[in-house]
Amino acid sequence: MDKIAGFVTRRPTIIIAIVALTNLAALLSFFRFSLDTEFLNFFDADNTEVAAYHQLNVEYSTGEAVTVLVESDASLLERDNLLAVFDFQSQSSRIPDVQQVQGYIPAQMLSGSLLLPVDAEFIQSNAEALGRFIDERYFLTDQFLSPDRKSAVVVVGLEVGADSGPVVDSLRHAIDDFPGLRLSIAGNPVIKDTIVGYLANILFILLPFAIGLILLVFYFILRHKRLTPLAMLPAAFGALWTFGTIFYSGHELSLVTVISPIFIIVMGSAYGLHYVSHFQENLAKSGNSMEATRLTLKMVGLPIILATLTTMAGFASLIWSEAIPMRQMGIFVTLGIGYAGLLAIFFLPALISHLKISAVHPPDESRRLGQMINQASTHRVPIILGCVAVIIASAVFIPKLEVVSDQLMFFKESSEIRQASARIETTFGSAQPLIGRMVSSDGSAALFNPVEAARLLAVERQLEAQPGIKSVISVFDLAVGFNRMTTGIAGYPQNPAVVQAFIGQLGEDGMKAWANQNGFRLLVRPVGLETNEIKNIKTWTAGEPAVQVLTGMPMLFDEFNRIVVNSQISSLGLALALVFVMLVISLRSLKAALVGMLPIVLTIGVVLTFLVVSGFNLNILTANLSAIVIGVGVDYSIHLISGIYYFRRAGLTENQAVASAISSVSRPVLANAFGLSLGLSVLFFSPLLIHIQAAAVMWVAMVFSSIAALLVIPQFYRGNKIGKASTVPAAGR
Repeated sequence: MDKIAGFVTRRPTIIIAIVALTNLAALLSFFRFSLDTEFLNFFDADNTEVAAYHQLNVEYSTGEAVTVLVESDASLLERDNLLAVFDFQSQSSRIPDVQQVQGYIPAQMLSGSLLLPVDAEFIQSNAEALGRFIDERYFLTDQFLSPDRKSAVVVVGLEVGADSGPVVDSLRHAIDDFPGLRLSIAGNPVIKDTIVGYLANILFILLPFAIGLILLVFYFILRHKRLTPLAMLPAAFGALWTFGTIFYSGHELSLVTVISPIFIIVMGSAYGLHYVSHFQENLAKSGNSMEATRLTLKMVGLPIILATLTTMAGFASLIWSEAIPMRQMGIFVTLGIGYAGLLAIFFLPALISHLKISAVHPPDESRRLGQMINQASTHRVPIILGCVAVIIASAVFIPKLEVVSDQLMFFKESSEIRQASARIETTFGSAQPLIGRMVSSDGSAALFNPVEAARLLAVERQLEAQPGIKSVISVFDLAVGFNRMTTGIAGYPQNPAVVQAFIGQLGEDGMKAWANQNGFRLLVRPVGLETNEIKNIKTWTAGEPAVQVLTGMPMLFDEFNRIVVNSQISSLGLALALVFVMLVISLRSLKAALVGMLPIVLTIGVVLTFLVVSGFNLNILTANLSAIVIGVGVDYSIHLISGIYYFRRAGLTENQAVASAISSVSRPVLANAFGLSLGLSVLFFSPLLIHIQAAAVMWVAMVFSSIAALLVIPQFYRGNKIGKASTVPAAGR
């Protein structure tokens, strides 16, 4: 480390200039800034479930759909409400990229043998007759209008591949034009559009507040106006460089990667804080910035390098995940941690060594804190009992951990989109339906074969009887309704002429959405669909030859559950293995590596137990926290173990070395843990529930891992547990 110290003190201008130019380049990358909230982009392109979903949408020329919930205190069949809903449907149909708009108001009304076109003028003059027709005869009434006639849905279908954002924005503006009705929108396009605004707020509002809170805690610990912001620079610049890497590589920020800079600041600021706090101590002793730089790098240089590498290894384990956002986070956060570590070793010492920093002793509270932690660490029995309690609790609760990937669960229960979706699902079924393909040996001719049509309708009713399914609709159901409307006869039309009239009523584009040479499209509306019910439906489908394909967002959520679980298990195991191997190589001691891993393992158990006890679930974000836990735990363990080795080589006894290391390390360790936990508390103000969950989990992880490292590790270093000072590994050289 003497060579690095010599380089950074002799060539500070070069280092600072390189960093400044890199910062400028990273800032310019924000011209490429964009957000990606498409759930389907969470999957690899060759995923079979996603491929089936895309295939069906292309095959039947059906794009995404926005479901508009219409509510009124009066009947929606009254004249004013009919006019308002018709006007809304008309406005919606004129929005660019809208393919069709469907609701409970028919395009034509059957009167005797005549089909009368329905428009605003017709409604004004014939509202009562139209209301009776919808209430008693229209074959689509039950699909769009509630039994009490006070709520309805209007389904706005988009063109295949259309950009849903402008459509959702236009619908939001249109809703404001109808104050007499309560209009709410739901569906996957609305989820994506809502998340975009939320993520922008998190990035540009909550992130700066988080940094401000962290700085306040750091100042409370350091009590130095100039050193406090300097401690944050490696992490801040590392996060900025990560943004540059993301944007210049052509990627967008997703629901997960948008908070990557927060994680980089969480990890990276530890390096700057450790350096600055020890520099403050050495400057007070030597009174010379150059000498303080040399002493500080000698003491914490290699621990920072080792902590950087092991933290990178923890995040790098996510690179092999099946989930693309987790994979991207693994890549970008790994790079960001590397940037922060590099800046803490080269840029921060170069900058501080040539600044006029006043020599201020650390506050007395720091010494008292170290003494208190050291005293607590001597109570071996309570600490051991605490570890045993964690192990028992983990064994009991972790098997109960559930996985949830439904995007609606990302939102708070009080959010408008979640409440609207719940009201729609209760009455009409989910706004995110399943879609499928039903096949017949007769091909499209099955429409004209009443026997075959009845068989296929029976298959639909079997599917409809499965738990979690509210309704199943196909072109055959529409034909049944048309037959009842036109002839008054229940059941499938026996007369081919009625079927032909029905096809003519649908029109060419309407038929394309329901039938083609490959089969007949199914629209399945679930309600409260759970993972076990999806499994049963898949089993039923596999045993029913008539239903060839059944997919949709609920199925994709379930598929993502599987990916999250597999990724969690594989990444956690790989991260632990990588970190352990690196600790063995760096510390040159199997026992020391095992000791360093113990706080990490305990913290993982505590975090997963907390998820169950708190009622949280494993999702795309909380699944990533295991890698963060490993990175946090490794940092704290490395700094404490390295400090013990440093003081033992200085000639102190084992107990003295432990006490001195705790006194030196506890301040930056606890400042980092509590400071960054407080900084992450801004996520409690996020409109997304998963970010609130992440903040709560990080509080538990940061606080427990720091205390566990400071209390558990000393148990193995007092007395002759690790060996004599003469045989101490060379981690702190």
